[in-house]
Amino acid sequence: MTGAVPLTSYDDLLEASGHHPVVELDVGPDAPMPAWVARDGAGGTALAFARSSDHGVPGASLLGPPAALAVLVADPAVRRWFDDGGFRHLSRPQALDDLVEAHLPVGSVGGDWEWMWTRAAPPVVPGEERVVTLAQDTRDEVVALLLEASPRTHGQPFARPGQRWLGVRDDTGRLLACGGSEPSTGGTPTLAGIAVAPDARRQGLGAAVTAALTREAVARTGACALGMFSDNDGARRLYRRLGFGTGMVWRSRWREGSLPRLADG
Repeated sequence: MTGAVPLTSYDDLLEASGHHPVVELDVGPDAPMPAWVARDGAGGTALAFARSSDHGVPGASLLGPPAALAVLVADPAVRRWFDDGGFRHLSRPQALDDLVEAHLPVGSVGGDWEWMWTRAAPPVVPGEERVVTLAQDTRDEVVALLLEASPRTHGQPFARPGQRWLGVRDDTGRLLACGGSEPSTGGTPTLAGIAVAPDARRQGLGAAVTAALTREAVARTGACALGMFSDNDGARRLYRRLGFGTGMVWRSRWREGSLPRLADG
């Protein structure tokens, strides 16, 4: 293949991706078309497709090995699609950032993160019996905890329909831990805002909230996903212990002024 070819249906995108879990669970059948596919001489496949952020901000993502991805991003039609599509962010494989930025420059705002997923309910963890549902009227409490314990979070408590927030309180009613779930555009419950008060850490409360949210998600939809910053080794160990695998290691870059904040919720 000497260039990229448009894909006009989600089924074509899913097939071209080899049923990649990001395409299947995170993007889903309502993804805007077209998407794009390119192949290298060795049979490697690269894809470009629309993918909204966890806040619903329109963006795009790229998948594929270096040679195929080079073909894809060098195609003028793909560049026009990205420049004219109203996309506010672009996610690419971390290791291929320089290759992508040379053809589809976005800027330096953003971060490195990993998309993880599971189809299995986690083992029951100690403390899970303490997890309670948090109602809409607890929003200020949850935001305060996130600002204290996880200021980089993408969680925006009760900002959109379909969110589910759980937490743990102490005997006085103080909120010690929280976590939320919100469906991706593919309908998969996706976790965010897992946080524990600094003076309540090392008690397993984050694991308890995560396990409870994951168990609910798998029972309801058959899968659960989450995003974590790549420099958070402790979180990665926790999520792997609960059965999550890494589906993609991303570097996301946002156009100036487009990155949502916790306060925007």
